[in-house]
Amino acid sequence: MIDIHSHILPGVDDGARTLAEALDMLKMAVDQGVKTQVLTPHIDFGRYENTKADLTNRFTQFQQQVADANIDIKLRLGAEVRIGTELMQLVQQDQIPWLGTYQDKRTFLLEFPRIEVPHGSDNLVRWLLQKDIIPLIVHPERNKTFLNHPHKLQTFTGMGCPLQITASSLTGKFGDDVKQMALELVEQDKAFAIASDCHNLKGRSPDLKASIAELPGIIGQDKLNNLVVNNPQSLFEENSPMIKKVESKDEWPTFDL
Repeated sequence: MIDIHSHILPGVDDGARTLAEALDMLKMAVDQGVKTQVLTPHIDFGRYENTKADLTNRFTQFQQQVADANIDIKLRLGAEVRIGTELMQLVQQDQIPWLGTYQDKRTFLLEFPRIEVPHGSDNLVRWLLQKDIIPLIVHPERNKTFLNHPHKLQTFTGMGCPLQITASSLTGKFGDDVKQMALELVEQDKAFAIASDCHNLKGRSPDLKASIAELPGIIGQDKLNNLVVNNPQSLFEENSPMIKKVESKDEWPTFDL
């Protein structure tokens, strides 16, 4: 399997705190059947102000440490970026570690706040699309606005944004309402991928295989394979197009937090 969302890179956000914890998390991921683990630290201004250069350096060091520990897993670097006006600056300065490509556009993991959908988020996504970038929206089932007003999520899926479901949402870890929405998105073929979004060794551990254990009986093995193998793999198979630079702030969309 391919896990496209994790917080295993140590010491950069609210994920793994130490190298030892990170290595143990990777061992757990391997035991769960993960062959490729994407490391996606938070980029969230005012909270986790990680830079592309620093993350790349840390990733390179971590790759060597994983090799030294003889852990048989392929690693890739991405990022989980919180929606906000700073996102436009990151794009303009080419400061996003891209996850890969989706439908010939560069893609990355886009996170909404837990409760709301900031006003103007749709304008921001349209702006990204104009730059040949399409965000992959993470754990929409855990956002209270999307949960209570599904039509607001349809605004983004209607623009072509793929969705990533948190594996443990399917087990009821975040509540029965979250579980119901996650299952509906999966059953109705509205989800692109399922990922662990693991943060630690206990409450948010690498649990991809365990969390999807019941899905073959619900959606069938072929559909499940698409969600944890084929669709994630497709992100890494296309060549990334050039990003169109933004020349002035006048082109920026209206966006309010």
